[in-house]
Amino acid sequence: MKYALHGLIFSLLLAGTSVAPAQEQPRVVAPAEVVLYIQSDLKRTEFVQPLVCALQRVLAAPVSVQTLDLPLGPELLATTTQFEAAKVADRFIERTAGEANAPSFRYLLIPFDLKVEAWNWRYAFSTSFGDETTSYHVGVVSTARIAAGNWWLQSPWDHEITATRAYKLILKSIARITGHRDTGGCILTTSLSLEELDRKSSEFCPGDRAALVAAGVLKEKEEQNGPRCMTVARRSLPAPLVTARRMLDDWWVRLR
Repeated sequence: MKYALHGLIFSLLLAGTSVAPAQEQPRVVAPAEVVLYIQSDLKRTEFVQPLVCALQRVLAAPVSVQTLDLPLGPELLATTTQFEAAKVADRFIERTAGEANAPSFRYLLIPFDLKVEAWNWRYAFSTSFGDETTSYHVGVVSTARIAAGNWWLQSPWDHEITATRAYKLILKSIARITGHRDTGGCILTTSLSLEELDRKSSEFCPGDRAALVAAGVLKEKEEQNGPRCMTVARRSLPAPLVTARRMLDDWWVRLR
């Protein structure tokens, strides 16, 4: 767990750190590429295309997708139903070492629930590992709680809702592991529930955005590159619709 533990300690320290003056800002490492790895057990992948499209609109680095046959066994469990994020990340780092162009930011998308033993939280939507000093920059994203709808109760907007949630998690992670010191506001707000994740902005606060544009992490303007790409700024899906979908999913879980 040496790789993931280092990144986790950095994340915990960063969570309680105030914004540093401009002269104290560390070196920001902009990604050369962002690669999303679809773990072999993840079957509901309709959200991946709009997610990639949304990321491509705002990130300066190219975004690509790969499937990954990465078995996750019981030795990686933190509880009977949740995988320990640091253990999963360690396996992911070792499995993909040397596959990408440095500095490559790699994200593993899995359908299983995550737990971070160092945090007193019931679950984690995602976790990030690495910083501006490490050779790795990775994250693990769980769709177990962010996936909208299911095989029995579906709507035309489910994949877009899921993509927007994953977009917020991944962009926040990218900003953090570049070494950027942020205010913790807007898209960089920490969300401890699905309601908080849906409610928070999909955009960066002006100061954070300006710094990330200057560092070559974000494009200066969001691109408009095709009718199948969702526009993240000024979302077209109204908040009541997203709330109704979330409440319906909660009801279905309780019913089962």
